[in-house]
Amino acid sequence: MEKLNSMIRKTIKFFILTFIVCCVFFVEKNNVSAGEMNLHAVYVGRGDALLINSGDHYMLIDSGTTKGAPLLMNYLKKLNIPDKKIDYLVSTHPDGDHVGGFESVFKEYKVGQVIYSPCTKKSDSYSKFINSVKKLDIPFNVAVEGDSWTLGDAKITIVYDGFKGSTYNECSIVLKATCDGKTFLLMGDLPSTMERQLMDAGYNFKADVIKIGHHGAAASSCAKFLDAVSPQYAVISSSKSEIATLPKASTLMRLARRFIKTYRTTDGDVLIRCKDGNITTNNKENNGYISIKKGTITLSNNVFYDNGKERKPKVTLTVNGAVVPSSHYKVKYYSNKHTGFATVKLVATEVKYVSTCSTTFMILPAKEKLTGKVKKQNKIKLTWIGQKNATGYTIKYSTNKKFKKNVIYLNIRNPKSSCRTIAKLKYNKKYYFKIRAYKSNIGNGKWSKTFALKTGKEVKQPKEKVKDKKSKTKTKVKKSMAKDKKKQTKKSKANSKKSKTKKSKVKK
Repeated sequence: MEKLNSMIRKTIKFFILTFIVCCVFFVEKNNVSAGEMNLHAVYVGRGDALLINSGDHYMLIDSGTTKGAPLLMNYLKKLNIPDKKIDYLVSTHPDGDHVGGFESVFKEYKVGQVIYSPCTKKSDSYSKFINSVKKLDIPFNVAVEGDSWTLGDAKITIVYDGFKGSTYNECSIVLKATCDGKTFLLMGDLPSTMERQLMDAGYNFKADVIKIGHHGAAASSCAKFLDAVSPQYAVISSSKSEIATLPKASTLMRLARRFIKTYRTTDGDVLIRCKDGNITTNNKENNGYISIKKGTITLSNNVFYDNGKERKPKVTLTVNGAVVPSSHYKVKYYSNKHTGFATVKLVATEVKYVSTCSTTFMILPAKEKLTGKVKKQNKIKLTWIGQKNATGYTIKYSTNKKFKKNVIYLNIRNPKSSCRTIAKLKYNKKYYFKIRAYKSNIGNGKWSKTFALKTGKEVKQPKEKVKDKKSKTKTKVKKSMAKDKKKQTKKSKANSKKSKTKKSKVKK
């Protein structure tokens, strides 16, 4: 008994200690900061200017044009960057709409380190950028693929360093910023020629947020590349100018078709936050194109019966709770003439909407026409039209006109058959018949009109006289005995005559 009590006490202590450890682990886990990072896409007119910060640590990627520098400086001023220190400054490539504002930045802020593309350019803006770096004796390095560093809670990685390119845009540095499992991909002005080349080489571009390459140019962010990245959010840096040609409609359509939430600096500065593993923004989406792929199609009718003619139900398309004008899409019907599933496909005309969406409706077998005739009094042969697209037929019959009792069902699985003989029916009885065609996985057609026939009266056959075999045998035996008796009588008479003749001869 004492041993049992001791075991119980030890078990209780074990569970109490386990509970305490779990509670401590839970509290400690929830006290750990999950990390925070922000992406700022600053409107600088024509060009790119991105800023990433995690806590009090900042990294500036590109700076727009010289003309747009005041816009960048005003934005940086509002952030109240501690000690006016920018930890890292990255020049993705030497084009003027990416390096033009750096000179102004250097005048106001301390820069910890500069990273730049291997590609150089003989231009005034690029020369000022390089001269400022040398004059201020800022540590600088050419980008090296695979290099990474921390920025507060974030990790920055050079995905592509620009060395494989042969044009300024192809030499754009591509960066990834990762925080708490979420990834931001920054493409510079990389064109689709290099996108495809790097994908073929096995580069991993998967990300949650993408800064679209080359301001949304048609020659960047190809369909295959967007599928490889598979982002939820996209940011486009472009100009509000009336003469601006970017982003291109084709790029916006590609984004819309993939339901990528798109934000544009033409609406103002874009801020996307990553905190505790969640991505949020207060900016409004702005694409200009809407995909109808996930739209809801409502048909005037979802079920029809085969009549040999095309079925074209009326269509209503709703996207994001709004009805899409019929002039913005084309309606196409497929397999809509005979029994089966018909398809309705809507193709956007790209006025505002893109992509396609589809739905189906059913065409059930046609209503059959049933006829028949009586054969041999209690047999009835039924005949119907037959349907090429049916997979079988069901016949029901009863002596009850309303088919409420004594109903028998026959399933005919041969669609080529168009007749059936029903035997062993009751004599002199009225039967009611119906038939319907069906198609597997689709459904049943309507029952035919009731067809009625009365079976014939039973014909009684005359009774055959059955002669007893034994009596026949006895009769034959009696006849045979009678014949034998007659023969014996004749013989005896003949013998008696002979004997008398002999006696008479002897006397003489």
